[in-house]
Parts: sequence; structure tokens; C-alpha cells
Amino acid sequence: MRVAYLAIGSHAVAEELVQEAFVRLHIHFDRVENPAGFLRTTLVRLCLTWHKRRAMEVQRLAARGEPDQTGEPAVDATWEALARIQPERRLVLVLRYYEDLSHKDIARLIGCPVATVRSRVRRGLADLRKELEG
Repeated sequence: MRVAYLAIGSHAVAEELVQEAFVRLHIHFDRVENPAGFLRTTLVRLCLTWHKRRAMEVQRLAARGEPDQTGEPAVDATWEALARIQPERRLVLVLRYYEDLSHKDIARLIGCPVATVRSRVRRGLADLRKELEG
């Protein structure tokens, strides 16, 4: 739940994504060797999919001239700053610093090269630093 909330920024959406991850685990449980790993990978991928759908929704609302009225209040200045950086960078920062995963584990979870993860972490930290200073 913590990973989903930090990656998404909404308790309600995080709960839904966690529920969906557990449903998928239940469906495939007899074939899963590592339930915790399956659950984490599924949850991270659901978060990525949610961000893509959310971006498309915001874009379509903007094209129609409608304001974006979704989201929850921020927890503190750090969360506010984290919420303003790109979703891909936010997700790797959450996985790296809140879940304490290695770059290799994050790369495996989100399906990208380790070098991409390192780059996103470095750039995400730079973005976060700028947001907190500004």
C-alpha cells in the first residue's frame, strides 16, 4: 500500500491498485513461485499503467478546456515536491528510497535497463532538489 500511495499520491487509487494486484496473485497463485515478488511487480506495473491513463485523461480534459479536479491534498513539502516530478522518476525514487530496492531490482520490476533506472534516480533527485529549493 505504501509503494502504491507514494507512487500515485492518492489513498483511494492506491487501495484499488493493491486490491487488483492481490486479485491477480490469487488468479495465478498455483503457478507463482515467489508471491511477494509477483505482487510487487504487478503493483509497480499497475502504477505505471495508471500514470499513463491519468496523463491521457489530463490531456483530453485540457483539450476540451475542462479543469483537472482529481487528486488528494499533499502530505508535506517533500510529498508536494515529489508529486510534481515526472511519474517515471517519482516511481524509481519511491522504489529506491522508500522500498530500499537496488537499481537491478527496480529495473527488473519496471522492465527497463539498469542504466535507465540509475539515470531516472539521478534526474529525479535533481528534480526533487530543484522543487524543494524553489
